[in-house]
Amino acid sequence: MFIPVLQYINYHSSKNKMVLPARLEMLTLTFLAVLSTCAHGLKIDLSRLALRRPSYFVNKRSDSGCHGNPCEAAKPFLCRSSLTCVALKYVCDGTWDCDDGFDEEPSVCNAASRPSFDDLLYLINKERHWMVPTLFNGADPELIAHSLTTANGIQDISDEVGLTPQNEDNLRKAFQAASEGDERPLLDMGMPQGAWHEIQYLLQKLLDSGFQLH
Repeated sequence: MFIPVLQYINYHSSKNKMVLPARLEMLTLTFLAVLSTCAHGLKIDLSRLALRRPSYFVNKRSDSGCHGNPCEAAKPFLCRSSLTCVALKYVCDGTWDCDDGFDEEPSVCNAASRPSFDDLLYLINKERHWMVPTLFNGADPELIAHSLTTANGIQDISDEVGLTPQNEDNLRKAFQAASEGDERPLLDMGMPQGAWHEIQYLLQKLLDSGFQLH
């Protein structure tokens, strides 16, 4: 009497063990299919799955959906208003290769030589309790990171983000402190002990890219 019961238990136990790998395999195939579809240019927008980023920059980056890049590896830069592809060595070289001059736009050239949006956003969120109100008038961290990536200087950031004269003065002092290697002005603004080296590094990288203080 006990043998059929044991056989029944063993049968269903082995059956459940077979079902789990099959389900995992199906989920894996589905995920790979979605990635492949996106890579080949169909309009599936995976950026909305990026829960770490609020809606502002996701929408700015992906309002046209996920189309893929039709350019070959030797010419990976895709012009904005045409399907012209440009080699990276010709981007920001002083000569228009795109019909609308997109490859020479200041924001494109600034971003190419600046810390990445993700690095800037990480730092701003990490230090937001003092940095956002003191330097950027309480603006959205994504908007701040985007402006730092593309702006020519403090005046552009002031126009894009909405800085007060006091914010502009504090931001200018922060850049000057980074340039001079003096952390005291930032400590006076509320920067915690131990944050100086990371902040100085990124501010100096912005200055090295030609970021203007006036």
